[in-house]
Amino acid sequence: MSGKLTEPKIISDFNNNLIAMLPIGFYLDDERWDKIWQRYDEKGASLTMEDLRNLFPDEPVLQVQSLVQNGEMRFREPDK
Repeated sequence: MSGKLTEPKIISDFNNNLIAMLPIGFYLDDERWDKIWQRYDEKGASLTMEDLRNLFPDEPVLQVQSLVQNGEMRFREPDK
């Protein structure tokens, strides 16, 4: 199960409750899988992108910031 995601991944529990949505390029392995579930159990609610950024601060794909300009969604790399 290790590797970078080539498509978005939705993690849900056996009742189809959303746990987290992981973006393309996110590196997923067993350790990260366990961290996601542990944080979900602690929070008791779906994980947001901010939750994922806090869990995995060195994950580059989570650092992309979105901007809405003129009704369009645009993406940029974070300021260095």
